[in-house]
Amino acid sequence: MNHFIRKKHSTDTLSSLLLFDVYVLSILLMLLFAAGTYRNAVQGTEENRNLRTAMSYITAKIRRHDNGHDVFPGKIQDTQALCMTDTINKETYITYIYLYDGELKELFTKDQNNVSLSMGTSVASLDSFIIEETPEHFYRISMKDTNGNTGSFLIYPGTPA
Repeated sequence: MNHFIRKKHSTDTLSSLLLFDVYVLSILLMLLFAAGTYRNAVQGTEENRNLRTAMSYITAKIRRHDNGHDVFPGKIQDTQALCMTDTINKETYITYIYLYDGELKELFTKDQNNVSLSMGTSVASLDSFIIEETPEHFYRISMKDTNGNTGSFLIYPGTPA
């Protein structure tokens, strides 16, 4: 004979159910906050991607031309451009980097070819692209992306004396 049979009360079931509900709710809240944090991190990365891409791209292009005379500011159809020359098989080629229609573009062509702004390949989306030469022959390159983020850097084309 079993004299110690425990009777199940409704409070036992209710407290177990309440504990389970609190557990599920805490997991859902944790997932909600984690998703929000992840979304903010991705959005911040995306906002700066165009600006960082453009800055890295221009820096790499200028460093490839280690002779200071190969890099100079120029124009394509009255649009400011950063120009770099290359000699390939005794022919001169020029690379233009410029802003056209909200896009930073690159155009590589023979020096004497007629060029238009629409011929370039898009590198990044930008709102502004400004090239200034300092008295020390550095180039200050300033840009603003489509989200309003701005960036500026100084670079010296060639090997410093």
